Amino acid sequence: MNAKKLVQYGVLIAVLFANQVTAQNLEKLRSEFKTLKFGMFIHFNMGTFHEKDWVDPGQDPMSFNPAKLDCRQWAKTAKSAGMKYAVLTTKHHDGFCLWDSKVTDYDVASSPLKGRDIVAEFCKAFRKEGIEPHIYFSIWDRTLGIENDITPKDIELIKAQLKELLTNYGKFRSITFDGWGNCGTKWTKADRDVIYTFIKSIQPQILITDHYQLRRNLPLSEVYNLVDFFHYEEPVGEWAPEGNLFASQQGPTIQSEWFWKKRFPTESLMSVEDIVTKRLNVLDKRNCNFLLNCAPNRDGLMDDNVVKRLGEVGNTFKK
Repeated sequence: MNAKKLVQYGVLIAVLFANQVTAQNLEKLRSEFKTLKFGMFIHFNMGTFHEKDWVDPGQDPMSFNPAKLDCRQWAKTAKSAGMKYAVLTTKHHDGFCLWDSKVTDYDVASSPLKGRDIVAEFCKAFRKEGIEPHIYFSIWDRTLGIENDITPKDIELIKAQLKELLTNYGKFRSITFDGWGNCGTKWTKADRDVIYTFIKSIQPQILITDHYQLRRNLPLSEVYNLVDFFHYEEPVGEWAPEGNLFASQQGPTIQSEWFWKKRFPTESLMSVEDIVTKRLNVLDKRNCNFLLNCAPNRDGLMDDNVVKRLGEVGNTFKK
């Protein structure tokens, strides 16, 4: 074998070995993710202030005004329930950012909270309580015009905002994408590869999923090669099946909708039995974490009925 072929052979072996190590590491990260079991999904964004889950773009940033915002209260409430991680909607479909993004003025820096960074406050508060902060990010951005086909310019805007999130707040175990194929924008494997590679270049340990993967009409084993774990969106009828072997999370709402509504403080919530017996105990046997959405109110606090219910859950749930 000549020298050139030896070099080519050596490169091939190195690539194969690197891929094997990466695959082994991914399975380890997936196994560790499944030990979290119980988390808090936090839909808190422009929708909180406009009685809609999907607000139109171009809302007045001054309308985003949680005057008593206290992420420590969220974290203590999550801890009382026995939750081990929390996922914050850093940006929803209208494009409003809970951090000061250099990509847009449609963010918290243009609101009455100028000078504060909600993503930073969220991360600090939850880490202090021993709860892991994770993030949610909408690819669909109607303010930046990221809709339908994703263009190279769109990719650069997405990467710029992801870089801000992934370099300024420490390590995250997971990121959940939305508005990417399931609504608003088209999903392609080419776009997926660019975005995934970029994310992993900044935080190699992070696990990535999206709300669209289970609707691709592909065998689950093939889908599992496109995402790092499955996200089952319970309100649209998705449930982790019996015998599930794939790392997963399932997300319903303790209230009746994703973002806070004026009726929430007095309406009935998901019961302790529904949370513990019908979800946590069942999903634990299906390799699936339970990610329960709890929407903070317009003051920036969890309502009293949510605080009370999650305390009851904590008294019942056997960690």
